[in-house]
Parts: sequence; C-alpha cells; structure tokens
Amino acid sequence: MDRNSIIGLVLIVLIFITFAYINQPTQADIDAAKHQNDSINRVRMQSDSLAINLKMAEVKIDTPTTPDSTSKNNAFGSFAQFTEGKEEFVSLENEELKVSFTNKGGRIYKVVLKKYKRADGSPLVIVDGADNDFSYGFATRDAKAISTKDLFFTPVIGEDGKSLSMFVKLGDQQYIEHRFGLNGNKNLVNVKLNLVGMDAYIAPNNNFLDLNWKHQVLQQEKTHEAEKITSTVYYRYTNEEPEYLSETKDLKEELKTPVQWVSFKQQYFNVSLISDLAFENGAVESKSDESLKTIKTLTANLGLAYNHGASETYGMKFYFGPNHYKTLATLDNKLEKVVPMGWGIFGWVNKYLTVNVFFFLGQYIASFGLIILLLTVIVKTILFPLVYKSYLSSAKMRVLKPEIDEVKAKYGNDMAKVQQENMKIYRKAGVNPMGGCLPVLLQMPILIAMFQFFPSAFELRQQAFLWTSDLSSYDSIYNLPFSIPFYGDHISLFTILMTISTLVYTIYNNQMTGVTGQMKYISYFMPIAFLGFFNNYASGLTYYYFLSNLFTIGQQLIIRTFVDDKALHAQIQEHKKKPVVKSRFQAKLEEMAKKRGIDTDKLTGKK
Repeated sequence: MDRNSIIGLVLIVLIFITFAYINQPTQADIDAAKHQNDSINRVRMQSDSLAINLKMAEVKIDTPTTPDSTSKNNAFGSFAQFTEGKEEFVSLENEELKVSFTNKGGRIYKVVLKKYKRADGSPLVIVDGADNDFSYGFATRDAKAISTKDLFFTPVIGEDGKSLSMFVKLGDQQYIEHRFGLNGNKNLVNVKLNLVGMDAYIAPNNNFLDLNWKHQVLQQEKTHEAEKITSTVYYRYTNEEPEYLSETKDLKEELKTPVQWVSFKQQYFNVSLISDLAFENGAVESKSDESLKTIKTLTANLGLAYNHGASETYGMKFYFGPNHYKTLATLDNKLEKVVPMGWGIFGWVNKYLTVNVFFFLGQYIASFGLIILLLTVIVKTILFPLVYKSYLSSAKMRVLKPEIDEVKAKYGNDMAKVQQENMKIYRKAGVNPMGGCLPVLLQMPILIAMFQFFPSAFELRQQAFLWTSDLSSYDSIYNLPFSIPFYGDHISLFTILMTISTLVYTIYNNQMTGVTGQMKYISYFMPIAFLGFFNNYASGLTYYYFLSNLFTIGQQLIIRTFVDDKALHAQIQEHKKKPVVKSRFQAKLEEMAKKRGIDTDKLTGKK
C-alpha cells in the first residue's frame, strides 16, 4: 500500500469519527427515542394480543366440525350450546332505513336505503348477505377461540319497535348482548356491545377483543369503473384529519394509534362505523373484485380494549347513507371529509360557495339543471371584474401591436433587444403585459374546483335535465356499436356543446389578442383533446363548462361595445407624455444594481 493510499484511509477514518461525534444524540434525543420505543412496545403488545386471538381462531376454523357433542365441546367449550340453531331474521325500519338482523352472529345482515334507487331502478341495498361480516373474537380461560359469528343469539325486540337486543346467555348475570336502535329518522343505527360476567370466561391475558368488519361494496351506479376508482377506506385518528387508502390500488394499512371512525366509502354512499370512545388499533384494507360481481371488498380489523370488568360496554354507531356534505357535517366528527372537495383553495371554493349555493337553491328549485345555470350566473357575476380587466389588458396590447411589430422588424433576431424595447413601450404606455393572464389565472381555481365537485356531488345523482337522465353521469344521445379508444362507446351531447363553445371562444380570443404561429394551433388542439377526456365525465360538469363558455363570450361582446380602441389608443398616447413612475420593486432592483456597479441606465434603456 503506497503513501497516498494510507493518507486516504486515514482521512476517511477521521471523517467518519468526526461525523459520528457531531451526530451523536443529545440526552433530549435519547429521552425522546426511549419514549417512542415505549409507545411502539405498547402498540406491539396490543397487536400481539390480537395476533394470538387471530391465530387461535385460525386453528379453530381448521378444526373439523361434526354433529358430535364432544367435538363441539372441544372446539367451543362453554359456548358449544350456542353454535347450533336455525338462522332467523328480524327487521327494524324508519323513514330512511330498513335494517335486517340475523341471529347468526347477532349482527346487521341487510340494509336498504328507502329513499334511493340503484341505476337500474331497483331498491338501493347498501349491505347485503352472508359475505359481509361484523364480529369479534376472544380467547377463553380453557384456551378456546370464540368468535361471535359462530354463535346463535336470541333476539328480543324492544317495546317501541325501534330497538333490538340479541343475547347469548350463559347464566343470569353472565351474557353477551348486542343492542341495536334506530336513531329517529336519521341514517344512524346505535350499537352497544355488552359483556356481562364474561370475565369468568375470557382468558386473563386477553386484553383486547378483535373486531372484524368486512363489507362487500355493491354496484349502485351505471358505470362499474367509475365506482371502482371512487371506492376506498377512510379513517380518522383521534383529533386528527381523516386519511384514506388510495382508490386506484389494492392496499392494506396498519393503524397504530386510536381511531375514532372507519368509513367504507363508495361513489355516492358510505357505510361508517363511529366509536363513542376510540378503537385502539388494527388494520384497514381495500381489495378490488376481479370477478366484477362487486366493486371492492373493504375490511377493518379493530381492537376493543377489554379490562376484565364484571360488565364491559362498547358504544358505537353505524352510518348508512349518502355522501351528502351537509348531512355528514351535522355529525360533527369530520366524516364529511369523505366527500372529495379538492385541496387548498379548490376545497374552499367548493366548501364555502358551491355546496352552499346547491343547498340554498335546492330548497326552492327542483331542477338541478336550473340550479347549475344560476350557479354559473353567480360565479360569472363574481368574476366579471376580472373578465373586464383581462379584456382591457388584451385591448391595450392589441392597440400597441403595430409598435411592437415595428420593433420586431427593426431588431430582427436580436430577441434580447426586442424584449428590452418592448418593455420600454409597455412601461411608457402604462401597460402590464401580464395583465391579461393574471385575471385568467385567478379564475382557474373555480374551474378546477368545479372539476372536483361535480363528479362527486350527491345532489346531482339521478337528477334528470333535458336529454340526460342523470347529471352525475355522462349523457348519451347515441350509443355506438363499438368503442373508440380515448373516447368511449357513446356520444355525449353536452361534451360536444362544451367543445364547440370552447373552440368559438378560442377563435374569438385569438382574434382579439392577435395570437399567431404555433401557439394558435395549440390553442385549437386542446378543446378537441378534451372532447375525448370529458366524454365519460358527469354531464353536470360539461353542462356547467358549456354555460361558462357562453357567459364568458357574452360578457366579452358586451364589454367590446363600450371599449373603443381609438379612445384607448388616445389614452395610451396621453399616458406616454407623463414621466415614467417607477414601482417600488423596480426601484429596489435598480438600487441593488447600483451597489453592484451595474449601469442601470442600460438596463432601463435610458441614454
């Protein structure tokens, strides 16, 4: 090894020693890490408890079941007598819901939303059948793994006809009760899981009940794919903003801290489980149904803390209903976040403008086609000052175009000099070259907000207008016998009208601003490209964009009648005679340039 190699190795060692010394943890870092590790260990112990119960349940499921009572006793111990019976159903209903319960597992079996229909006109069943699950498991003192889904409960209907109790009674003061009650005329079902005297049966080391909830998302709307990409699991950690699994992927997420609620959300409806306190931990999962019989299978495994008391009660609520922002907001737990409003300023536009306009006008006007028309009028009235400012700026640029063309002809390909001379003309004329762009950019948040809102607006679901039967889905005036790539198998008239109106506006705008060359053809290409993109979108959205284009063209034609180019040119010429007033920003730049020894007269074009 030569001298250079030795020196290199020594330097590397010194660098590592110095790096290690600089980055060694302080005592505060050590204390924080210890606190974090303690938290992780507590969660891990909880997860291990759930894993033990789950493993025991797997062993129990693999145990062959026979009518022999000895086998039953070996598998279920004291609960063996409740594993045989005949499945029976009991129903409760109010104005919103019809809920059917099964004594097998003592759970909700079927839920019908009475005020709504599927796309084919059949009753809207949001929960249906044996493929769904709502059960919990625990380990007993004699090492049996018990799951409530294997037990037959005894139903007792309340005297008011709006409540139901399901019992597994091992003794007078030793029983499991599942109590259900309809919450007035709302979309809520109250649930209480009562374990009385079960401390005599549940194993001392079983500190959690393993709650298993599985939901098959049924197709309710016209398009399977549209429901698939809008169905997923939402959940909210206590006192935090809700989170969700990606709609476009099969995912599983571990929940390591207490969870207030879990929501199985689809395009226009959701089934949510809301805890009175919090679920301790668990996992949520979303998996697409490749067979296309259903949309997705959504599951949640949640922990219920078991304290080995003589009586343990777990209160929660089910929400079965629409993704209606105002309705969900009344629950006061941020469940309205399952309605996609968009992020940042787009969400503010929808939350404070669009939703409130829809809600207010919907109380007086039955046609949502007319409501969208009035919404367009309101939005365009608010934006009119920006449209006027944009038009005025474009008109000034148009008046100055002959002078700009002279500069271009004079300096040819010297783009730096052309730009410098153009800025001198704009400055003397008092024209901001960005004045026409900024108002348009300020309008973009509203256009994007509407793009977010309309496809998920429950208010538009199955609302007919003109030739469309459903403003929340695409309209079709003709179904093609084949499918065109990037377009579809139907012709949407609202999309065609939107495209034509966009082209008309683009042509008009190009004439006003004098756009030429490549940019001119790009501006024509974009509306045609959108023709295929919007063909499968909600007709309410394309209808709104069509109206928006018409109003914009109309506003510009009106403005054009009282903005005279000759008077505007004369006004600009008068402005040129005034001394140029520097902006604070420009003055600051020149001051900084002088400090660096740069000739500011050259920068500003002065001689």
